[in-house]
Amino acid sequence: MKKVFFFVALLLLVSTFVTAQVSRTSGMGGVTYSIKDIDHSFDPYDLGKNPAWLALDETETWLRILPSIDYSNGNYKKYYDPQSVTNYNLGFRGVKPLGVDGTFLGETYYSYEMRRDINRSLKYDTYGGEAFFMADTTQGTFRYNGPSIKFMYSFELFPDLYLGASVNYRILDGLKNVYSRATVLYREVGGTVGLAYRLSPEFSIGLTGVLSDDQEKIEAKSEDLTEVEIFNFRGETYSVRKRSSSVNQTIRKKGRGIGTQLYYTPDEKSEYGLHADLFNSDEDILIPYSTSTQSFEEYSEGYASFQNYNILFRGRYELLKDLLLGGSFEIHHRNSWSKNPARDLLLWEWKVNSWNVGIGASYQFDQNLLLSLEYEFEKVTSDSSKYIDSRSANFASNNHLIRTGIEQEIFDNLFARAGFNYGIIPEDILSGGKDVNYYVVTLGTGLKFNNSFDVDLTFVYNSYQPKNENIKRTRFGSFLTVKLFSF
Repeated sequence: MKKVFFFVALLLLVSTFVTAQVSRTSGMGGVTYSIKDIDHSFDPYDLGKNPAWLALDETETWLRILPSIDYSNGNYKKYYDPQSVTNYNLGFRGVKPLGVDGTFLGETYYSYEMRRDINRSLKYDTYGGEAFFMADTTQGTFRYNGPSIKFMYSFELFPDLYLGASVNYRILDGLKNVYSRATVLYREVGGTVGLAYRLSPEFSIGLTGVLSDDQEKIEAKSEDLTEVEIFNFRGETYSVRKRSSSVNQTIRKKGRGIGTQLYYTPDEKSEYGLHADLFNSDEDILIPYSTSTQSFEEYSEGYASFQNYNILFRGRYELLKDLLLGGSFEIHHRNSWSKNPARDLLLWEWKVNSWNVGIGASYQFDQNLLLSLEYEFEKVTSDSSKYIDSRSANFASNNHLIRTGIEQEIFDNLFARAGFNYGIIPEDILSGGKDVNYYVVTLGTGLKFNNSFDVDLTFVYNSYQPKNENIKRTRFGSFLTVKLFSF
C-alpha cells in the first residue's frame, strides 16, 4: 500500500494541458464520437451541459485530483498576442450522490499563468471581438493567478422530471512586470438552470437557461510620482491618449442564453444526442470622470454586442459486435458589432459562420486493442468591416482534420494510449495565417487499482505553421487525473 501511495504522489509531482480535457480520450488524440467512453455520452449533461441530468449521469461517488501544465511558444501569432504562455493548474472535482435527495457536484481550481512579451496591450483578451482595448508603450510580461469554484445540484422533482442548477465564480489577479506596471482584476460569475424530462426510457428532452456577468478592471499607476501614458484604442489605428498619475478602465460584459437538448437511445447498440443554444451578450467600456461635486462616475467609452447560436448533433451505432460507427454535425454563427455611444457611430461589425461534419469508426481487434479513426470537414466564412480603420475583409476556408487513436491493455488494468491529428486550414481566422498545417501528437497511460482509484497521465504536443513561411507556434501540455472512488 505504501508503494501505491508513493506512486500516486510521484505522478502528482511530475504531472504538471487543460483540466477540462477528458483524460482517457485526450491520450488517444482527442477522438470523441467514434468510441464509447464514460465521459463522452451524448446525453443532456455531457453534450448540452444541462445540470438537471447530473443525477442520471453520475451515480457513483468519486473525487478527481487534476494537476496540469500547458506551455505554448512561437512567432506565429497576432500583433498583440504574447510570445509565450505558461499555465499551471491544480484542480479538485467531486461528485456525491445523495439518493432520493439528489446529486451534488463541486469543483475548485487554482491557476497561475505567465504571458510573456505582450506588445503594449493591457487587456486580458485583446482579440475578444470588440473594437476597443487599452495599451501602454512597452512590451512586457503579465502574471495572472487566482481561484475558480463551481457547484452543481440535481434532483428528481417529479417522476421522470429532473431539476438542476449550477453556479460558478472565477477571479484572476494580474500584474505587468514593467512600465506601466498595470494591475488587472478579472472576475467571472455565471449560473445555469436546467430541466430534463424522460418521456420514455428511450427518449428525453432538456432545457437550460444561462446568465453570466464578467468584469475586468485595469489600472495603470505611476510608481515614481510621474505621469503614466495610456492609449485607449478604437479599432487598430486610432486611439485617445491620456496622461495622468493613475489611469483606469472597467470592462463589463453581461450575457444570457437558452438551450435545448434531445437524447434518444433506441437500444443498447445506438445513441443519439442534439444540443442547440442561443447566447447573446453586451459589453461596456467604462472610463471614470470627475463630477462638479468631486465625486467620480463612469461613462461608456465603447459598446459592443455579440449574438451566437450553435447546433450540435452526434450519434453512434454498433454496426457489428466489435465495429462502432459515429458521426457529428455542427452549425455555428457569431455576429458582433461595436460603436461609440457618445456619437452613436458604428465602428466595426463582423460575422463568422461555420458548419462542420465528421465521421468516424472504432474497432476492437481483441479484448486488449482498440483503434479509432475520425475525419472532419469544416466550412468557415467570415465578413469583417472596420469602418474606423477603413478596412474590410471577407474569406472562406475549407478545413480538414484527421484524428487517430489507439488504446492497448498491456497488463491487467494497465493501458497505453497514443494519438495523432493532422489538419489543414487555408485561412486561419484565429491567427491570420494562410495555408496552415498543424499536427497533434498525444501519449497517455492509465492504471486501475482494484476499484479503489484510477490514474491517467497524458502528454500532448502540437505545432502550427503557415506554409512557405518561417513562423511557427508549438504547444506542449501534460495533465494527470487521479480518480478516487471513496473519500
